[in-house]
Amino acid sequence: MSGRAGLSAAIGLCAAASLANALAAVPRYAAETCSRVALVDTATGDAIRGAEDLTVDSGHDRLIVSAHDRRAVAKAVSARAGDVPQGGIYAVSFSDIRDRLGKVAAAPLVDPASVPGGLRPHGVAYIPQTDEIAFVNRAYQKIDGRWRLTPKIVRVGVGDGAAGGEQKPTHCAANDLIADEAGLLVSFDHGDCGGWRRSLEEALALRRSGVSDENGAPLFDGAAYANGLLQLVDGSIAVAATREKALLILDRSGAAAPGRRIALPGGPDNLTPSNDEVVAAVHPSTLRLAAALRLGLGKAPSRAVKIDPATGDVRVLFDDPTGRLFSGASVAVERDGVLILGSAIDEGLLVCHGAAQQET
Repeated sequence: MSGRAGLSAAIGLCAAASLANALAAVPRYAAETCSRVALVDTATGDAIRGAEDLTVDSGHDRLIVSAHDRRAVAKAVSARAGDVPQGGIYAVSFSDIRDRLGKVAAAPLVDPASVPGGLRPHGVAYIPQTDEIAFVNRAYQKIDGRWRLTPKIVRVGVGDGAAGGEQKPTHCAANDLIADEAGLLVSFDHGDCGGWRRSLEEALALRRSGVSDENGAPLFDGAAYANGLLQLVDGSIAVAATREKALLILDRSGAAAPGRRIALPGGPDNLTPSNDEVVAAVHPSTLRLAAALRLGLGKAPSRAVKIDPATGDVRVLFDDPTGRLFSGASVAVERDGVLILGSAIDEGLLVCHGAAQQET
């Protein structure tokens, strides 16, 4: 065996051992500390399903929620319905979540009528420097009797009320976004927009997705289903490579940083910060996730982990292998000993309290 092959094998064994240890450990948030919290749209009174991404607005002590019912949208598009259901960008008070209420008010921050093509938000980011919210929006237009998806990046000032704000085209497979000093960075989960190339990319888990700037110029295109993004404290960029079950670390230029690929116990989805670490919702079974999301069959397992990007250490925060408590968690936020999970599939949020909160 060559020296390089031996080193690769050793790294692989270490990563496998680290993941085994992480899964063997007791999750920080036990199932009995968790309960579902319904989100109620204050404008319509409707319960909210599909809270697929969350971001924190610390200045206003609130959670920003990106939600839309993907299954309902897919059915309407397939049936060429007259309208496609919309979702929303909502604000939820952290104090309401901490008070362990069975349901909490979710106040709309963007008027769906102000967004051409309809409001169906995907990845969302709060930009504290400008007090803005930016999100990837899945707009639809009816062309020749068929609904066509046209992703857009939307930026709206929190002080603008319910205005639609600035909107611009983006990559056909835009997924998540973050703000850095130069502007917005956007992940795209497929390299191709359709046809046999996209099908081949999916079938073989080809590494053609990645990260672009807000104008569409690619910075990195070597991931298999690039998903959530997060800027780390050192300025580097963490990318969730869902099909690789790994967290990739890129330097400021978008180049993959040597040796900074962290194996995870599931395919990572959205990423959120926790001090110097990363909290990720990971999908233990992407097949069960696809069955639940695309076909409405069964429930998908949920898992959340915390990653130290400096050491590669991975710890399990929450684990629901059957999806009994919460199906297909796509994002997790940890704040003051409380873990909050959202899902593209399920209703509301799942809120779990750590030991410190149970004692108070």
